[in-house]
Amino acid sequence: MEQEKKYCAAPWRSLHLNFEGQIKTCCAGNPNMLGNHDTGPIDDILKSEKLREIKESIRNGVLHEKYCEGCIRREDITGVSEREWHNNVSEDFDVATADIDEHKPALIDVRWNNTCNLACAYCSSYFSTKWASIEGKSNNHTINTQEQQVIDYIEKHRDFVKEVAMVGGEPLMMKENDRLLDILPDDVLITVISNMTVDFDKLPVPRKLLERDRVGWSMSFDNIGERFEYVRWGSTWKQMNKNVTAVSQKIIDSNHSGGIHAVYNIYNCTKICELFEYSRERSLTITWQIIYGDQLDPSQHNQQVRDLALDEIQKFKTTYPFAKKNISFFEGIEKQLTVGNTGEATAHGKKTLSPDNITRSKDFLQFTYDLENQWHPDQKGQFEKLWPEIAKAL
Repeated sequence: MEQEKKYCAAPWRSLHLNFEGQIKTCCAGNPNMLGNHDTGPIDDILKSEKLREIKESIRNGVLHEKYCEGCIRREDITGVSEREWHNNVSEDFDVATADIDEHKPALIDVRWNNTCNLACAYCSSYFSTKWASIEGKSNNHTINTQEQQVIDYIEKHRDFVKEVAMVGGEPLMMKENDRLLDILPDDVLITVISNMTVDFDKLPVPRKLLERDRVGWSMSFDNIGERFEYVRWGSTWKQMNKNVTAVSQKIIDSNHSGGIHAVYNIYNCTKICELFEYSRERSLTITWQIIYGDQLDPSQHNQQVRDLALDEIQKFKTTYPFAKKNISFFEGIEKQLTVGNTGEATAHGKKTLSPDNITRSKDFLQFTYDLENQWHPDQKGQFEKLWPEIAKAL
């Protein structure tokens, strides 16, 4: 049987710049293959022999084994990956007949620094200055020294740009995005991935976004109420809910679009119906991302935890049979939960744990209690209160 051909427009139509200066053609691409904008002009890096090799493979319908390993893995488990996003942005582009030397960025993904107001349970000081301050580190990653080069590149290619993605850290806090919004035409779609917990009235970026014609809001959260505040330390549900409500109304009244972007993990594996219902009440879509192989991955725990997660997925499929994309994602998760611990790791630089399910559950409890000591020293026992079914299973 002939293998299915898989194409991706990203190497021809996208540019990703992260806060370490690494240049890629998508956020999921291997960060160590193309180069860093400290080493030369962005245009020169995008003409490299390595990128030509990647393009040649994808033009033949084969995702590059090393560069595309992130999407390959996601698609093996859930059937979807960032590849779908890139192909949708460049839906009129034929990869199979593309010029190997062409690069006209329809999508630009800019991650200026790791400035963030939250310390989320599944994040780290690498992505969050809040986490860095808690841990006493000086992990303030930034490409501010190359800001003008990036701005010049975007202005040079502005006629090709259809979409700009603002990601963090927390992009609504970044002064560089304030400047970027001033140079982008109003017909360019701005996609923003935000934790939605900043005060919109006190910052210029959210105000300017609400005034633009086309914005796609990817609202990053995965729990409700007290559980939200527990997992995303430094947040308040009141502020978050206020912002989500305002954006939801903007989506209804204008050309704005968007929805919830949730991370599937042990803290919400028994609450996915609750979160989906919250999204439905506000006419928001919901997409999911998975954590692989560490103590926050439900499939890495004992049978009781996996059974709870499987029961919740079955409840979701029964209650919301029309949610086809969500169901497709969760059917991939079901396979993981059924197989159980693969012994693989890690997420965001967290240490690899023992491949033994029982040990992983003990490690998770220790991880959670350590967080409570850092975040909620006056409220010990919050985990058992907020997730009694998980606590009992562990």
